[in-house]
Amino acid sequence: MKWIAGASLVLAATAGVLAVVHYSVPADAGNFDIGRRTITPTPARTQTPTRTRVAPTPVPTPAPPPTLAAAGPGIMVAECRAAAPDSVRVIFLWSPSGAGAQYLDLSIFNNGFAPGTFIGAGGFGTAMYGYIWDGLRQGATHFARVNTYTNAGWHESGTLAFYTPVCDPAAAEPPPAPDMLALRDEIASAIGGSTIDTAVAVTDLRTGETVDVDGDAPRLPGCTINLFGLMRVVLDLQDYRYPEPEPGDLIGQTINRSDPVTARRLMRDWLGDGDVLRGVKRVNAFMHALGMKDTLMDHPPAFPEESLLGAVNNRITARDVNRGLRALWDGRVLAPFWRDYLLYKMTLVKPGLNYLIPIGTSDGATTSHKNGFLFQEGWADNDIGIVWYERGGERYGYAISFFTENVPGKYDDIPLGQEISSLTYQWFVSRYGYP
Repeated sequence: MKWIAGASLVLAATAGVLAVVHYSVPADAGNFDIGRRTITPTPARTQTPTRTRVAPTPVPTPAPPPTLAAAGPGIMVAECRAAAPDSVRVIFLWSPSGAGAQYLDLSIFNNGFAPGTFIGAGGFGTAMYGYIWDGLRQGATHFARVNTYTNAGWHESGTLAFYTPVCDPAAAEPPPAPDMLALRDEIASAIGGSTIDTAVAVTDLRTGETVDVDGDAPRLPGCTINLFGLMRVVLDLQDYRYPEPEPGDLIGQTINRSDPVTARRLMRDWLGDGDVLRGVKRVNAFMHALGMKDTLMDHPPAFPEESLLGAVNNRITARDVNRGLRALWDGRVLAPFWRDYLLYKMTLVKPGLNYLIPIGTSDGATTSHKNGFLFQEGWADNDIGIVWYERGGERYGYAISFFTENVPGKYDDIPLGQEISSLTYQWFVSRYGYP
């Protein structure tokens, strides 16, 4: 076993047969006397031999060229070593190709490992398969690959996306300032004055501060969870896995009318290569790589019969949603061009569905959001998204997640949702000014 330890290096031809069959006149056929006429019988016709098609000798198939890229990497362990922002240890494992020197590359940007945006360890020997990396940033999405230098040039493994554990919550998500705590109290008061079962989370996307009311409680996501499937499709578009027009059109339709049918089609035909459950698994892996540790997609929304775990409920939390929205906003998981592409698509909601978090905002502000609505022992009416604007060459935005369950009357939650949206926008512009 080879390993590198420590913060630096650790670790048949087929022949055809010609079949010939002869037919002849019987030996005793003679002449037949019929009256005064003698008729010589017509000899039995000799059948043309049947020729069996001779299979050509197969041309030997050349052996496939040797694999030059390593397989992996994967993670054996990811753990906190201390309560500090950069105290995560990750043990990486991979299968070497044996074709050349190996380098393990690591980045917090999903940009194809552009020069200057990643760090590397190596070069390792051709048989090396493991590395222990200390000092990784806590609570962040990372991207890793193994790059092998061979006589035929560089050969990259697949890219691994993973989320590091949180060692010090106060450093990973800064404690909210007094003005944001006041917003939380206002939201809690509004919810308390209603009869609606509600969970809300608000995140300042410039500072990372988050406040919530029941933000860690599992909720029924409805179609809001499809947003992260759409985000995963955009990641494939960024990687040039398939051309944009058709999936891009389906993304727009899914957002416009909160359509579960088009969302399922994207998961099946694009993310799943024809297998809807493979697509669901990819969405789950993607959400977990964003730090959405309490979220599960068991089935495409509205299709419970297509289940991973036996038709259990999909679940999500408001704080998880805001972690995913923050990862979108930061431009690390999606490069800025594709981030803005998705933010624009998220503005295409039809007017009849713009009744929750877009309410109370002002001209100049953009709401990029995704609805989710369903009935299950009462109505669930949800909306998640980012409200943002540009001013003075800078971009300002906040993530907001609004979830209700067990609402007795359809749309009974609308006044509460609009009040919370208005309170949040007023707090934000009091902090940063109007657009």
